Amino acid sequence: MAGKRLYTEADVRALARGARLVLGPDTLATPSALDAAFELGITVVRGDAGANFAGNPGVSGAGSCGCGGACGGGSGGGCTWSKMLSSDATYVVVVSNGKASVARMTPSGPVPFA
Repeated sequence: MAGKRLYTEADVRALARGARLVLGPDTLATPSALDAAFELGITVVRGDAGANFAGNPGVSGAGSCGCGGACGGGSGGGCTWSKMLSSDATYVVVVSNGKASVARMTPSGPVPFA
């Protein structure tokens, strides 16, 4: 695991409320670090190789959707977050290995949301 960096809850708690935590491809955060980020209103963004910890404003792929590109939608109007906010429904979000998948709940059960 040479070159990888692990951020812990203590690292996140050292940041200011509302800060931004950018995780590059060789960067990991513990579940408790991510919980602390949520608690403190710290935005967690997965960046590219040029990203660094705490406040890199130049994350590659960041779109104009207001999520900093974290939703994968970018500026092409495909922002999942914007689509979810534009229609009332119940959604299920599952995060596994740093990737999120969203399903919309229907009377027939969950349906993948794109």
